[in-house]
Amino acid sequence: MSVYKPPNSSIFLYDFQHRGRRFYGSTGQKTERAAKQVEGQKRAAAALNLNQKPTITLDEAAGIYEQKLRKEERWSGNTEGWVDNLVNALGPGNLINEIRHTDIGKHFRARAAVVSGSTVNREIDVARALWRATERAKYEVGEMPDWGAMRYAVKANDPRELRFDEEDRLFDAIREDAKPMVRFALLSGWRVSEVRNLLWSDIDYPSKVAWATVKGGDRVKRPLTTDMIVLIASQTKACPQIFTYVCQKSRAARQVGELRHPARQKGHRYPFSRDGWRKIWKAALDEAGIDDFRFHDLRHTRGTRILRQTGNLAAAQKALRHSNIKTTLRYAHAFDDDVRNALDASESRTITDVPKPEVKKARKSAG
Repeated sequence: MSVYKPPNSSIFLYDFQHRGRRFYGSTGQKTERAAKQVEGQKRAAAALNLNQKPTITLDEAAGIYEQKLRKEERWSGNTEGWVDNLVNALGPGNLINEIRHTDIGKHFRARAAVVSGSTVNREIDVARALWRATERAKYEVGEMPDWGAMRYAVKANDPRELRFDEEDRLFDAIREDAKPMVRFALLSGWRVSEVRNLLWSDIDYPSKVAWATVKGGDRVKRPLTTDMIVLIASQTKACPQIFTYVCQKSRAARQVGELRHPARQKGHRYPFSRDGWRKIWKAALDEAGIDDFRFHDLRHTRGTRILRQTGNLAAAQKALRHSNIKTTLRYAHAFDDDVRNALDASESRTITDVPKPEVKKARKSAG
């Protein structure tokens, strides 16, 4: 039947195919007669609009989004948790085009009661990306929610910068085969995925540039300094990736869920995996006693140092590949000392003695 009522539900649903496309959803009706009328209207609409996009459930849409991020190696534990929360709160079987803006806003208000506003904003960004990925996959998403209206006002904090004493402790603590990757990230200001996935074939030594895949999947030309080139040239060519680690313990190939982990042999070099790198990084921070610092903060450190040394916002923007200068302005705290000195200088006064004008007294005439 194309009209039916699921168990434990008082509302009839419709489900039919038209020219190889499936159309299904809620009729919003509690009687079969009224439901069939709605189903007839849906069939007529499908016949008139052959270009109508197919519908998809929120759970299926989340699967599309997860597949996209896994392919780009951007799927993380945080993202998985946020997506799961969203899907479970809004209903995995609900059609994404029938989920209302108010329902999504209610979910994020509930989240704001247990997590910070900045975390809620990151979850909103993930939800927005999920909706847009579904739309790009040519599924019907309905009216796009007003994501900006859901965001919470958050106090803008200065980007975390690695102090020089912390830098010394970090390089003393991190294992030897991981130091080149950290050093390159600190010199370049690149993102972790850009450094980890940098290939030998990406390097153009004569031109002192690298062709890197950046956020969004674009291939762009990145200038290399002499120190960066020397660092790259000193690495062992063990595989297509430039930065590799030395295996500490042999292991056989194994299957974990849908992921297959290849065999590893002790003493051989292999490219850093995302999860493997996270363990190395965390161990180094713990050993160095550095708190509240992410690998991405190496990028913040480079941006701040560029501005502090040069005062050139445009150069910092290009070095960090910011599409909007407003993002680069986050590093303007590097100018705080200059502003402070200028304020102090404007208050200093040099008192000089100004000669008093001479006043000639009239002589009394003798008489």
